[in-house]
Amino acid sequence: EISDRMALRTASLLLVLAAPLALGRIEPSTKISFPEKRGGQSLVGVGVRKKGPIKVYGVGMYVDGFASKMSLSKFKSTAAEKVDSSFYKACVEGGFGKTLVLKMKFGVSKEKMAGAIADSVKPRISGDKSAVAKLEESLLVGCDKYAKDGRAGPGTEFCFAIRGASMGVSVNGKSVATISSKPLCKALLNCYLDGSSVSPGLKSTCAEGLIGLL
Repeated sequence: EISDRMALRTASLLLVLAAPLALGRIEPSTKISFPEKRGGQSLVGVGVRKKGPIKVYGVGMYVDGFASKMSLSKFKSTAAEKVDSSFYKACVEGGFGKTLVLKMKFGVSKEKMAGAIADSVKPRISGDKSAVAKLEESLLVGCDKYAKDGRAGPGTEFCFAIRGASMGVSVNGKSVATISSKPLCKALLNCYLDGSSVSPGLKSTCAEGLIGLL
C-alpha cells in the first residue's frame, strides 16, 4: 500500500513537472499558448498583433534549428539586444525553413483577416503582385472550408510555412495552398521582422530565440 501511494505521488509530480512543457510558451498579452516544437521546428518567438487597443491575434515563429544555426552563425557572439537590421535581413533571406503561426484572439470576418494580411504584404513586395491575390484567396477559401462559420473567429489558426521560394498556407491545420513566390515569402516575413513590424514583440523575442540557438 505504501509503495502504491509513493508511485501515485511520483506520477502526480511528473505530471506537474510536465505541464509547463505541454503548455509550451504563453504569449503574455493574449494568453495564447504556442508549443515549443512544431513539425520538427523550434519556437523562437511570440508576439501579438494589435489594431488600436484590440488584440487581434497571437503569433509565433518556428525555424529549422540546425539550418538556422548554419545560416546565422556570424551573429553568434552578438547579444540579442544589440542586433541590427542586418540580422533581421539575414533571417528573412536565409534559406532555412520558417513557419509563422497566427492564432486569433479577436474574431473578424474572413474578408477582413485576409484583406489585412494582404494590405500588410502589398507595400513590402516588389514585383509578383499576383502572388498577393493568391495568398488572399487561399485564406478566404481556407476559412470557408475549415473555419467555424467560415469566419476568422477566436481560436482560428493560420499557418504560413516558408522554405526558400515556397509558402504553404493552412487553416486550422488543413493545407489550402502552396504558393511559389520568393518576393511573397520575403514580404510576409518582413511584415514581422522589418523596421515597421506589425508585431514588435515577436520581432524582439525572435532575436532572443534565434541568438539562443546559435
